[in-house]
Amino acid sequence: MITDIHCHFVPERYFGFIEADPAFGVRRARRVDDQVEVTVGSVSFGMNETFFDPERQIARMDQLGIERSVLSLATPLIDYAVPGPNAAAAARIYNDELAAVIATHRDRFAGWAFLPMQDPPAAAAELRRAVTELGLWGGHMGSNVNGRYLDAAEYAPIFDAAQALDVPLFVHPANPPGRDRTAAYELTIVSGYLFDSTLNVFNMIFGGLLDRYPDLRLCVAHAGGYGLLLRKRMQREVDTNPELARRIKGDVGDYLRRLWFDTVCFEEGYLRYATDIAQDDHFVLGSDGPFPLGEPDPVGFIQRSFGSDAIGEAILHRNAETLFGPRRQ
Repeated sequence: MITDIHCHFVPERYFGFIEADPAFGVRRARRVDDQVEVTVGSVSFGMNETFFDPERQIARMDQLGIERSVLSLATPLIDYAVPGPNAAAAARIYNDELAAVIATHRDRFAGWAFLPMQDPPAAAAELRRAVTELGLWGGHMGSNVNGRYLDAAEYAPIFDAAQALDVPLFVHPANPPGRDRTAAYELTIVSGYLFDSTLNVFNMIFGGLLDRYPDLRLCVAHAGGYGLLLRKRMQREVDTNPELARRIKGDVGDYLRRLWFDTVCFEEGYLRYATDIAQDDHFVLGSDGPFPLGEPDPVGFIQRSFGSDAIGEAILHRNAETLFGPRRQ
């Protein structure tokens, strides 16, 4: 089954909840031609009606040759600065609504649970509830939480829960640094989010997270940002910096090969390079839909990148089954 593990969905009940709570600072304005403008605080994002409508999601999937999508919350609506109780209430509503949509389209959808990361014990509890009671397949988390990367000790309850449940976690960039210098030319979206993923990848490595959880399945969005591209440069720093070298137990590449990655990178040559750097069977199809910047032809992109090679066939038909393991239906 061709599974898109990176596709965003916003239930109407969830949006109504956060729109009504001033803590979230969210507004929506419907525009012409299917366009929706969503404002979070002072920042506006262009979206479309497909984000909010399961039937439109299915029509899009049919057009693209995607048989199943694993849905997650759209990044603009993730705000870890919201007080913990408000975020936990919102997460429960999101996950309940996501589970309800999946129940009516079980052959087409699965879900990543939204986690209130600003309250790690609550996030761990919500992951357990979403997996054991709602049947979601794993958890969705930002690359940083108010500037704190995922190697920080306070997030241990979430990783403990994921490991005990034997479910993967999808790490998506959020709240990238340097917005004051990337505001022009859409550079925050084009490069800022990928930069934050890169920072998190190396923090997870050198902060010891991957050593503490060697069997944890972490899937990093957008082919890992720039992390794979910087493997040799980071390794050179390790080779010339004894203090940094003492933080890890192997080569930088050894740690990168433990991670999973989606295929949203747009460059066929880069995807082939990436599968040489990391484990090729740790790449899973992603579209980042229905954002306009998502991959417009995710299945064709894999076919053009690999032709009849077994790597492409595994990305399309097998690797997602391994990522999700026993939760896959």
